[in-house]
Amino acid sequence: MSSFLILGIIASIFQLVILREFTFSIAKNELAFVFAAGVWLVSCSLGSLVGTRRRFLSSTYIPLAISAGFGFSVVAIHLAKSFFGLAYYENVSLGYVFLSSLLLVSPVSFLIGYSFCIFYRDYLQRHLYSQRTFAQFFAFEAMGFFIGGLIFTFIVSSYSNPLLCVALPVMFIMTPVVERRKKVFSTVMIVLLGIFLSLGFRYILKKELGGATILLHKGTRYGPVIVAEQFGAQSLYVNGSLVATSEDTLWQETFIHTSMSSVMNPQEVLFIGPYTAGYLKEILKHNVRTLDCVDINPLTSTLETPFITQGIGEVTQLRNDILSQRTRFIVDDPRSYLQKAIKKYDCIIMNMVAPTNIALNRYFSFEFFQVIKGHLAQGGVFCFYIPSKRDILSPAILKFDSCILNTLDKVFNNRLIIPGDSMVIIASDTQSLTRSRLIENFLNTDIVTDFFTVYHLKDYLDISRRDYVEGMRDKSIGVNYDLHPLGFLYYLLLEQIKFYPDLQIDIDKTQMYILGGFIGIVVLLIILCLFSKTSNILCNAAIIGFSSIGTSIIIFILFQTYSGALFWKLGILIGTFMMGLSLGTFAINSITKLIKVNTRALLVLYGTWICFLLSFLVILIKARYLFNVDSIFYLYSFSSGILTGAVYPLIAHLLVTHNVRAGDISAFIYTADLMGAFMGTLVFSVFFVPFLGILWSLAILIFLIVFSAAKSVFT
Repeated sequence: MSSFLILGIIASIFQLVILREFTFSIAKNELAFVFAAGVWLVSCSLGSLVGTRRRFLSSTYIPLAISAGFGFSVVAIHLAKSFFGLAYYENVSLGYVFLSSLLLVSPVSFLIGYSFCIFYRDYLQRHLYSQRTFAQFFAFEAMGFFIGGLIFTFIVSSYSNPLLCVALPVMFIMTPVVERRKKVFSTVMIVLLGIFLSLGFRYILKKELGGATILLHKGTRYGPVIVAEQFGAQSLYVNGSLVATSEDTLWQETFIHTSMSSVMNPQEVLFIGPYTAGYLKEILKHNVRTLDCVDINPLTSTLETPFITQGIGEVTQLRNDILSQRTRFIVDDPRSYLQKAIKKYDCIIMNMVAPTNIALNRYFSFEFFQVIKGHLAQGGVFCFYIPSKRDILSPAILKFDSCILNTLDKVFNNRLIIPGDSMVIIASDTQSLTRSRLIENFLNTDIVTDFFTVYHLKDYLDISRRDYVEGMRDKSIGVNYDLHPLGFLYYLLLEQIKFYPDLQIDIDKTQMYILGGFIGIVVLLIILCLFSKTSNILCNAAIIGFSSIGTSIIIFILFQTYSGALFWKLGILIGTFMMGLSLGTFAINSITKLIKVNTRALLVLYGTWICFLLSFLVILIKARYLFNVDSIFYLYSFSSGILTGAVYPLIAHLLVTHNVRAGDISAFIYTADLMGAFMGTLVFSVFFVPFLGILWSLAILIFLIVFSAAKSVFT
């Protein structure tokens, strides 16, 4: 069973690395990441089916094949966009995401699924086995997944070079998988491949960034931080997004001085998001008492890079000002920091790009605006920006802007917009915001700037442009909530207009189509289960696979919403799920001889699932009022794993009693479970979560489990 344990460890780390690289380089959001995870699952199932029918690769060469497949996937992910002339930071079409995930994620997962079947077929040929043996394969692989998840989170997650992981399949040398006389050859080949690819990663990264010179490439547990120089301009990339360039002086002056001029003589200032010396220099011109800078990524180290100091005057003096006692750098998730802090600020400035993903959407939600409001001093202001247009708003831009403005208006009494390609928004609950007040405050500060002047400010505050935007705003557009991320959905649709100009989606009608389609699929499932007892049995594995991945997706999204550290702690989340799966499998496997196993025995399992989901619904509603939310999500991920693992021994026992060939049992269960999981990733990532929100998605899961419980009674 050691082969399955090591396979689980390697599969866990390889899956996390590939999906993380795919997200930062190509997908750019968590739902596309979830879809790629679904591709991983279905490719695993296809690999397991092929493994039951054909042996095209012996177990001896499987470690080398997995190592080479992983290297190919990572290299291809980093070069895929450059082949089409796309910049590293650019978003791509949904079609491109789906196709690239099929081509780039599936090779390794196919090999993992194929290896699973080859290993268990070899095991059955060498050992005596019983009905309980089949479930043990899943349990040991799940245990390996748990160990791999912990290794990734606490050791691997801060990697800068993902290709260093190429050599991991060397671990198979410790198992009977590789013939003794070929161990040396396999080890040498894997190590040489790892060295060759690792040394070439910097060239690959340079190619990905369009030939730019890499000045800084630092891996962090939250994602990569890159500083690159090209054509005399330097750019800062964080987690795949372009955060700032050395040519940003005009924007930095415009955004900072417009924001700071919205309040008279601000003393306590909070800057949220990625910070560079350009932003901080402009803020410190206002002689603030304290400047707190909070960001989840430890970017303070980049203050020493040429990017931070280029073209901003006396480097030494600037550094002394920024690193003085007036400035405090806080490495923490901004939402977590604000929920813990008691300090109030005269001015809160948020430097977050558009809600291109769930991690960013959480900074434009109703719940976050409420948190911000609680940290504003009397007369304090909150300033941020969103993508827009200076003169003519297209329907897609109008819907996105309206969603964010409607959300803000639900929290703050006063608001002032400054139209532009990046619309600056200033909000306050206790201060009247007017054009004349901003201009007067700016003139009184007597600040020296390189580009921005009072004439620019007057032009940006043009009344006719502001009236146009306010008049066009659609007040019927819904509010952006944590549990229903409409801001993310509207921005996603806005981005897709670039690739599909005729795209028109009515969100309300789409919601009805989704619910109707789901009911239709459930009816079709009932009909299919009537034709074959074996299909009826395997249907339970598919339903549990669908439900468990749906629950996991909801947990992932909520974890990202409340913690903001999904790509760091994803290994723990998946690991705790897989450990629960392993324990659930072992526990039920040990009592199958003591209980009568039939289709109605599944009723108890489904009843437990219903109680589990209902309790999760209650916790979900109260989550933002609870402390140590991370531990709650770990607990529910673990519990979901137990309930998922519990079904494998029951299904295996039922298949044996229906005279299914022993060599096919594990593959059938594995395939049905993963196919159900793939369907779950598809519908939850594309339809349920973005269009229906978290609460409705969970309600659908509860309905499906109730249906399955009823089916087990009458079949």
